[in-house]
Amino acid sequence: MPSAKAVDGTGPRPRETAVPARMAAWLVLGGWLAVAAGGDISGARTGDDAAAAYEMARHYGGLTGAALDRQKSFDYMSKAAELGHGPAQVDLAFMYYNGNDRVPKDLSQAFRQFRKAAAGGSVIAQCMLGDFYGQGLGGAPRDDKEAFKWHRLAASGNDRCSPKSQYALYQAYAAGRGVARDTRTAVAWLERAAQAGNPVAQARLGRAYLEGDLVPIDLEQGKAWLKKSREGVAPHDDEEEGAHDH
Repeated sequence: MPSAKAVDGTGPRPRETAVPARMAAWLVLGGWLAVAAGGDISGARTGDDAAAAYEMARHYGGLTGAALDRQKSFDYMSKAAELGHGPAQVDLAFMYYNGNDRVPKDLSQAFRQFRKAAAGGSVIAQCMLGDFYGQGLGGAPRDDKEAFKWHRLAASGNDRCSPKSQYALYQAYAAGRGVARDTRTAVAWLERAAQAGNPVAQARLGRAYLEGDLVPIDLEQGKAWLKKSREGVAPHDDEEEGAHDH
């Protein structure tokens, strides 16, 4: 016997057109029902519009069960970022940073969006700016002091990128790059990054204890940190220090 929804047509819409209830509320608030149906997004200008555009970007980005549409996701993300939506600026920056079949990789655009998001307080954007200035990426001038400034902000935050910036501060203090050389402070940041779960920092701290580099030799501590660095990740003992996941 056919199901009721197959007969009366009241079943859910196809996945590629269905809009989750929470998103529908944003669309109503922002006057975006026409937009959701494929209308013009150029007139969007309010905070509610920005939030609605971001929800639509995530929807078409495949995060709500909808069919993936990278072009629509990019269009909505661009509009939300233009309207000052911080998370959209970060996500758009990573779209440009990584590139895909619809969005060409463009580090200068990524830098521009990270800079906007960082100014708004985004920790992960601050962390990424530290990399951009430290390596001179995307048209950013290579500037160790500027890199240190942004990593210092990110290191004090509560974000998955914070341990990465903590390790960057260890490197800066150890080498005197962008800040006066200070071995004691370098070790403090290395330990903080290791305790926060950064596997590169854990491996470096382990080797430091084994070799008596920066800290007194402690074989037990050294072996423990090296073991910790490999828990749940691929072996990386020979990985170049400074390579991190974003």
